[in-house]
Amino acid sequence: MITDLLNFHFLRPLWLLLLPLLALAAWHLHTASATARWKHLIAPHLLPHLVVRGSPRSAGTHGLLALLAIACLALAGPTWNREVPPFVEHQAPLLIGLDLSRAMDARDIGPSRLERAKLKLRDLLQRRPGARHALLVYAGSAHVLLPPTDDPQLFLLYLDSLQTDLMPRPGKHTSGVLDAMDRLQSAASQPYMRLLVTDAVEAAAVERLNAGNTVVWAARADAEGLATALEVPVIGMQSNDSDLSRLNRALDASLRQARQNDTRLRWQDRGWWLLWPVALLLLLRMRSVAQMLLLLPLFTTPSAQADELELWRLWHTPDQHAMHLFAQGDYREAARLFSSPPWRGAALYRAGDYEAALSTFEQRSDARAYYNQGNALARLERYAEAAERFQLARAEVPHWQNAQDNYDLVLRLAKRAKEDGRSGEPGQVPDEIRFDLEKNRGKAASALQSREEQARLWLDTLETSPAGYLKRRMLLQLQRQETAP
Repeated sequence: MITDLLNFHFLRPLWLLLLPLLALAAWHLHTASATARWKHLIAPHLLPHLVVRGSPRSAGTHGLLALLAIACLALAGPTWNREVPPFVEHQAPLLIGLDLSRAMDARDIGPSRLERAKLKLRDLLQRRPGARHALLVYAGSAHVLLPPTDDPQLFLLYLDSLQTDLMPRPGKHTSGVLDAMDRLQSAASQPYMRLLVTDAVEAAAVERLNAGNTVVWAARADAEGLATALEVPVIGMQSNDSDLSRLNRALDASLRQARQNDTRLRWQDRGWWLLWPVALLLLLRMRSVAQMLLLLPLFTTPSAQADELELWRLWHTPDQHAMHLFAQGDYREAARLFSSPPWRGAALYRAGDYEAALSTFEQRSDARAYYNQGNALARLERYAEAAERFQLARAEVPHWQNAQDNYDLVLRLAKRAKEDGRSGEPGQVPDEIRFDLEKNRGKAASALQSREEQARLWLDTLETSPAGYLKRRMLLQLQRQETAP
């Protein structure tokens, strides 16, 4: 509430310049009243008894001026919070930074701090169905293992394999994982929630952590000690589920604060609320049904506030209506109305019709289209084709980390499919992946790894355990970070 008051302002303050004019008009009416006209001709002790006060005309004029003053305030656009974009999901994506330093092996909370944290993260995912989660880990170095995904099985596949001995560099580098979260946030169109799961924060990172909207989930028995050193919310892990409720409330509060600080979001115009008292006062002044009909436009609220009115559709294009349905989760109907192939494909993908989504995405041949094609193919368990599309996306955008991460992921999923013995299914895993990049619109082979390197990475991935794969991947990431200019 205090934050809202501090953020209060007017979007169109020039309309407020009319208020002094209205005040001047009211003063003129007052001085021009019967009392003012006769006070020089009639004795003051007699004048009050000879003048009829509160004439209908005078009262009506003052009432009209009051209506105009309220209308000026509405036109000025009072606001105190930012408007949530139309495609924000009910549960915003959550960036989870998990501490894998050696201190997380301590057993002050059983079975160990790390194992308790992994169990708690499982419970958190169950409470946020359909939401997207990203997994980051850190010790002496920080790594993005999984970009935001709405598939909990993929998240848990990575989470279950994590151990402190996988980290390529010992220590605790909290600022590093905060930097990685900043990079993910900079590429997003909406604010993310941030959760840091750790047992301690080094002194050098306290100021940096306090400056952001991060919530800390303390994986230690004495969480109070950590809370006293930090200004951000600190939730201690409990043996029951009480900490989960407190954590969700803290995350929601941090998201609201992040949205207020996000300059990319528009301020929400609250002036339309003032139209209701204007309409009510005008209604009381109307003397005929014909005059009342003139009020109907005032009862149509802006699109951001009229989601439940059927008249909303009359003032929007089919694509805008489709976007509204998309935000409400009616993906099938949204796909029917969208004329834009990327949006229609996204709606079909959300609806689970991956074949139709793939056909729609294939209508375009840019980097985003290849990326979306890879996601649809991965859902169809056509992992070799999915890997090829992710590589094509990287040919267009060489340093696209999400495309690289998804490429690594389909390799891992292909291994699981092979281990499960799902040969002969649509997602059959080949002995090797061959990338014929020349036939795909002439993409330069020099922009990608050679086929021999692809085959070697593929075979290495199949032969290693999940933990070994993650360890190798983080080591390669650290090497790239250290050799980057």
